[in-house]
Amino acid sequence: MNRKILGTLFFVVSAILISTQYIVAAILTLNLGSSDKGTFYNVFFNSGYVLVVSSVIFFIVGIILFIRDIVEKNNVK
Repeated sequence: MNRKILGTLFFVVSAILISTQYIVAAILTLNLGSSDKGTFYNVFFNSGYVLVVSSVIFFIVGIILFIRDIVEKNNVK
């Protein structure tokens, strides 16, 4: 599979994971009954770092794959 396409898929997975973190924080904030900005930030940072860390890892891997494909294609020419 083309590394550029694979890198793009990693970007998409990263965006989905970080979006899921925001959706989880929004749902938990609504369940608390408070719509304060500070409450959202507290819930966001206290709901865990698994999705955020996974998102960053997928993003970095996507960048690496994307750039490697571009560099290899420039070296072939």
